Amino acid sequence: MALPLISVPYVSRVLKPEGVGTFAYTNSIVQYFLLFGMLGIGIYGNKMVAMARDNKEQLSKTFFSIYLLQLLLTSISLIGYLIFVMFFFHDYKLVAILQVIALFAAVIDCSWFFSGLEQFKKIVTRNVIVKIFSLIAIFMFVKNPDDLFLYTVIMGLSTFIGQLVMWLYVKEYVYLVRIKIREVIEHIKPTLVYFLPQIAIQVYFVLNKTMLGIISGISEVGIYDYADKILKIALAVVTSLGIVMLPRMANTFAKGDISKANIYITKSLEFSTLIAIPIMFGIAGASKEFIPWFLGEEFNRSASVLIIMSPAIFLMAWSGVFGTQYLVPLGKMKEYTNSLIMGAIINLIINFILIKSYGAIGAAIGILCAELAVTLVQIFYIRDQIDIKKVVPKTLYYIISGIIMFGSLRLIGESLGASILTTIIQVLLGSIIYISVVIIFELYTKERIILTEIMKIKVRIKK
Repeated sequence: MALPLISVPYVSRVLKPEGVGTFAYTNSIVQYFLLFGMLGIGIYGNKMVAMARDNKEQLSKTFFSIYLLQLLLTSISLIGYLIFVMFFFHDYKLVAILQVIALFAAVIDCSWFFSGLEQFKKIVTRNVIVKIFSLIAIFMFVKNPDDLFLYTVIMGLSTFIGQLVMWLYVKEYVYLVRIKIREVIEHIKPTLVYFLPQIAIQVYFVLNKTMLGIISGISEVGIYDYADKILKIALAVVTSLGIVMLPRMANTFAKGDISKANIYITKSLEFSTLIAIPIMFGIAGASKEFIPWFLGEEFNRSASVLIIMSPAIFLMAWSGVFGTQYLVPLGKMKEYTNSLIMGAIINLIINFILIKSYGAIGAAIGILCAELAVTLVQIFYIRDQIDIKKVVPKTLYYIISGIIMFGSLRLIGESLGASILTTIIQVLLGSIIYISVVIIFELYTKERIILTEIMKIKVRIKK
């Protein structure tokens, strides 16, 4: 989370909205080929590894059979992308060609294997080291708008090298086994099931940028893309829980321990809500003062885009629990896919209506409506399995705490204006106000989430 906070303001000032938009637009095209190359293997492989990890022979067969399918599909996708760029991509062709490095990274991607094993430390360590080197390279070589090509190469190579490093650890968990063609082919049908929701996700996460580039121009893509980047940095706090919980839930369901799974879901929903609400109100309350000094005056419109998208943080926290942590591990892919398709359809309709007139603002409204649709559909599907009513009282006092925090942020912002000092004060005081109000609520109820964690910290300090 910290590294993008360092690189984003530098890159935004060097490459300007046009350069940022060009990179985001060409990268959005690559994402479609990545989608077809991975074919849902990321989530499917994660789940299958989690289910087979207690048997090394079975784990080895699962890994190599799934990876061979990935190798075939990503290689075809890579060739297809190069043909597309050479014959059909007229603008920004050189940048588009350099984006092929991201497809080479997909060919050797095995991060789903370590996610399934719950070996997140290896993934995180790899990511941190690679991003530090990429950050250094950006500061060293990207000096003006003409260095967009170098920036594209650095971003692509950082992903490729990160994936390559992970193969050094694979041999610790599996050994070479003979894989029959039949064992590879049998994974195609189930990966297709996981592929369908990935298409829907691409529609309302990537298609926005493509449509903005075609309809509104590259600068609008840049305005939207950096608001989206900041949102995703914040979302990392919330969605990381879903990534961690997916293999745990898959393994728990595979063992048939439904009661334990329900305990996990309830705790996860409570924690996600507790964290998502202050992030949502915090971004909405501080964006007007944060964006001008962080991204530069040319990106001021990104503040409005970010404010509109901020409620998506809360919605994605809930859909992450209902979808990624419950429907997917339980194998309810039809229900999960239906929710995402509904979101994609709504997003597509709103984009066609609003992007031409409102540009990045219209795309932001589309994302928000899409996330609302996804969450409501998933709530409908899990209404009989998960008792949401238990979380409603806590959610209400989290929201009240968030509103009080939001009001204080706006008072600080209006009084001090846009500056780094204002943002620091907003973050510190906002956090203190939110936690304090939540604790007051906890003192008058039987719920003890923050207070319980404080007691745990005290015990650890004493030890």
